[in-house]
Amino acid sequence: MRPATTCRRIAYAAISAIGMSFCVATYAQQPTSGAPTPAAKPGGSPVHSIVLPQYPPLIAPGPNVDAFRKNCLICHTARYVSMQPRFSKTVWQNEVKKMVDVYGAPIAEADQALIVEYLVAVKGAGAPAALPAPTKWRCCC
Repeated sequence: MRPATTCRRIAYAAISAIGMSFCVATYAQQPTSGAPTPAAKPGGSPVHSIVLPQYPPLIAPGPNVDAFRKNCLICHTARYVSMQPRFSKTVWQNEVKKMVDVYGAPIAEADQALIVEYLVAVKGAGAPAALPAPTKWRCCC
């Protein structure tokens, strides 16, 4: 009987600890001073808003860039292509085919050829370096 009593005590202690942590968390969210809460704005909401900077996507200009935007940016970020190595046309064809066949990308066959043309022009084996490499952040310390 002794092990059952020990298990009960552990269970009660665990439940008590969870209950206490819930109470502490709830209490921590309450205002601690007698300072007045912020008044609601004329619109009725005390919520503040901020405006974040908008950076244009790094999409290299090239032939059929619209087909790339329409079909590839559904799943990939605009910067994704700029991070890829320079592949041959055959490799890019296989990559686009893989997106359709394996991952189910809804790309029409006519658009697949246009996308491959764009990728070869922008990130093909002989394409010029059009986009800057992604910046790497370093610590200043």
